[in-house]
Amino acid sequence: MKTFKLVGLSVVHDDSDPQDIPFIDGLIINKEDGKNRWLVEAYLDQQYEPIFADLQHKEDEFRLQVTITNRSNDPANMLVTVRSITRMNNHISVLMEGSIVPSRTHLAEVVLAGLVKKGLQGEALLKEFKHQLDERRGIKTKNNEETVKG
Repeated sequence: MKTFKLVGLSVVHDDSDPQDIPFIDGLIINKEDGKNRWLVEAYLDQQYEPIFADLQHKEDEFRLQVTITNRSNDPANMLVTVRSITRMNNHISVLMEGSIVPSRTHLAEVVLAGLVKKGLQGEALLKEFKHQLDERRGIKTKNNEETVKG
């Protein structure tokens, strides 16, 4: 098994934008079981328990986007199920298991499609595209023009 630091976590509901889930700490583990199975554990504030309890109750796989090791990495898409939710004072630990699925569209394509749908074009499209791409990759922007790694 190989363990990696989890640095970004989002739940994808239907076709809407991913819901970022702030967390305190997290790991993602490649089980190396020949079935492409991964474990994701996130330690987060208890206010997020209803989201994961509902997903656990449905017992269906759901889409998760995880960023591994470095915020500048593109998020990986996963299909997971919630295995357990453990309460710890004012926090919870959520354990999920699933598979990384190949993305049919890359991050840039998703961002661009959303901006085109909003009707942006020309220089405004380019500026907002760069801003959103940097934001999703965890790169801080200064005055929306100059980018500085954070």
